[in-house]
Amino acid sequence: MLGSVSWLWWLGYGQEFGLSSPLSLNLNILSITFGLTFKISIASIIGMAIAIFIYRKI
Repeated sequence: MLGSVSWLWWLGYGQEFGLSSPLSLNLNILSITFGLTFKISIASIIGMAIAIFIYRKI
């Protein structure tokens, strides 16, 4: 999304953490797969800060 605006590259900078491959539990009758990944970027942090600010003003 920010590819067309070259000076906003820093908004896409971030980290991704979590389970890189999902965990599988096979119980013969039931198979369950667990997976969780978070990607946090500068834009998402700014967005959360703005949302908290607006929520407190309402």
